[in-house]
Amino acid sequence: MPLALSSDAYLEPPLSRAQVHGSVMTWRETGEGEAPPLFFMHGVGTNARLWAGQFAAFGSERRVIAWNAPGYAGSDPLAPEAPAPDDYGRAALALLDHLGIDACIVIGQSLGCIMATALALRAPHRIAALALTSPAAGYAVVPGAPLPETITSRFRDVAALTPEEMATRRAPRLLSPAAGPQARSIVHRAMSEIDPKGYIQAVRMMAAADLPPMVREVRALTLVMWGDADVVTPPQECRRVADAAADAERHQLSGLGHAMAAEDPAAFNAVLRPFIQRAGFA
Repeated sequence: MPLALSSDAYLEPPLSRAQVHGSVMTWRETGEGEAPPLFFMHGVGTNARLWAGQFAAFGSERRVIAWNAPGYAGSDPLAPEAPAPDDYGRAALALLDHLGIDACIVIGQSLGCIMATALALRAPHRIAALALTSPAAGYAVVPGAPLPETITSRFRDVAALTPEEMATRRAPRLLSPAAGPQARSIVHRAMSEIDPKGYIQAVRMMAAADLPPMVREVRALTLVMWGDADVVTPPQECRRVADAAADAERHQLSGLGHAMAAEDPAAFNAVLRPFIQRAGFA
């Protein structure tokens, strides 16, 4: 059932589910129209619920889809124990094929930026524009090398805590201290739904991934956006991703944390909308 949200700034479409190339995939979707759809890809600790403020803003204008990545919210996990970014890109492309989407504008958040970039590299002719929001750059850990504490702490937490306890511990870090109750509810609920196997796979991918070299290969119109109160992917990390993108537009939003699309959808959408228009797909 949809969240009982008290503002029309948020909307949660029902969950859709289908067999896609032999695996169950789930997503949320609203809207219709001839314009290329928006395809949203969440980060490591959330799911499609994160984009409630974008469903509300854009669903009356065009088709809006937010997937649940493999291993999240009812989507089957990937086969490899330690998937590569392209494994997620391949899964995303399979979902676009299933949904009959020939071209779309892709918006990633955090680890979803690595997945979104992998999709853009795998199928550049299908990606009309790419927005990277609060991008996680990855850690570029080579096989066999020690993992950083930020990665091993996630493994410890998921082994020792229930998803609800994980959400209680980690969800507040995704928002600034000024975030309102609706944003806190969305982020907490999404994080409380993590599946340990899917979460561990995504964390392993984050440890090995290196986003800036991937972004250098992207030829689509690109936007990089972040909040200056983000303690998960701080501004300097986001700027490093933006610097790697040729001619990327960049925006820093004042006072917002990591999950800024949920924290202040009006501010987030005010940057995203003209980017869509500049891409030629108003």
